[in-house]
Amino acid sequence: MIRNKEDLIKGELAREIILNVIESTLLSVQPDRLIRKSVLLEDGKLVIKAGRRRKTFRLGEFRKIRLLGWGKASGLMAESIERILPIEDGFVNILKGTHFNVKKAKLQEAEHPIAGRGSFEGTRRILDYAERIDEGDLVICLISGGGSALLSQPIESLTLEEKQQTIDKLMKAGADINELNAVRKHLSQIKGGRLARKLYPATVINLILSDVVGDRLDVISSGPTVPDHTTFADSKRILVKYGLWDGSAACRIIEKEMEGLVEETPKKGDPIFKKVHSFIIGSNETALLAASRYLNLNGIRTRIIRNVQGDAREVGGRLAKMLKEGRSFVAGGETTVKVKGRGQGGRNQEVALSCAIGINGIKDVIFTSFGTDGIDGNSPADGAIVDGFTIQKGRELEMNAIEFQKNNDSYNFFKVIGSCIMTGPTRTNVNDVMIGLAKSKK
Repeated sequence: MIRNKEDLIKGELAREIILNVIESTLLSVQPDRLIRKSVLLEDGKLVIKAGRRRKTFRLGEFRKIRLLGWGKASGLMAESIERILPIEDGFVNILKGTHFNVKKAKLQEAEHPIAGRGSFEGTRRILDYAERIDEGDLVICLISGGGSALLSQPIESLTLEEKQQTIDKLMKAGADINELNAVRKHLSQIKGGRLARKLYPATVINLILSDVVGDRLDVISSGPTVPDHTTFADSKRILVKYGLWDGSAACRIIEKEMEGLVEETPKKGDPIFKKVHSFIIGSNETALLAASRYLNLNGIRTRIIRNVQGDAREVGGRLAKMLKEGRSFVAGGETTVKVKGRGQGGRNQEVALSCAIGINGIKDVIFTSFGTDGIDGNSPADGAIVDGFTIQKGRELEMNAIEFQKNNDSYNFFKVIGSCIMTGPTRTNVNDVMIGLAKSKK
């Protein structure tokens, strides 16, 4: 699964262990495994299991079973669902460049992280398809990380390019996923519960792989089939916060929405959600428990740190401090990066570089940060693995880590010294995982 695993091990046991943990963690959140574990057929009944929840649906009560999907994991999820349920038809937006053996549903390649023409066309087809669904249908929605870009249809009077520009500026300004999706929902025809409005009064089952810290349903893929907790006023506040309330087309539309000229996104209590059932079948917690379990089986005790958020460099610094204190950990969440340079990298490599700077010269420590989707920012790497001698190795090659950090060029620093983790797209996404191992000082 890690393409350059042997190159990264370098004959060191600690590196081999931590790379094995990465592979075990990624296997634990593979969509087909999660679907098989959560979706069961028992005596003509559909049983959904998610954590302690268990709900049964009598298939004989439905006219047809239809399939919709969007996100980085939607293709594998669709393959698995078709092997379990008698799907009639459907539409699934998949990550551009990926291919799946899906027979009943039609697939549309779509762009990420910024929505493109494929996203637009696929979403248009899903909206048209939703108009044909009626009360007797059961609609299975396969939802996963990346869905906000793969499922995109700008609100009327806003072009795809205008919406893209606004979201791209927010991302580069360092907006977190909650802020990004609040704005996305109010510039969309489908997000923020608006797809649920189209599907009503059919029965809807949402099977979700969460890539959101805290697993908020309204944030995952910008919540197209669940109630929205944000408002037009929230969208304006976020754009003002990042200096982007600038009279653009998006700003003008939000201003009109605040004046009541456009209908708000549906909220909790709206009758359109009466027959909508949501199940989180995999999340960052799934990955963290798998990583911790693997380490425990190998005699390594770690602390689990959940819901990691904040600036990537600051997070890396805090985790470095823990390692210097001799504390090992498995952490998960999603950081943000303020892009000021023109280099290549992503939030995981930014965290790793910051941590490497913090543990420079320290023996018996090792750290990795990686994305469960296999893609880190605008680089081909998934993350990086570092230790107390990473920065020194860079100096020997006449590379100044601080300068690479300033230019947001973590990928090229790690590429030269041979510390990039290369997995390629994993076809799943449940946030990022950070693992640090240190010799205890107790």
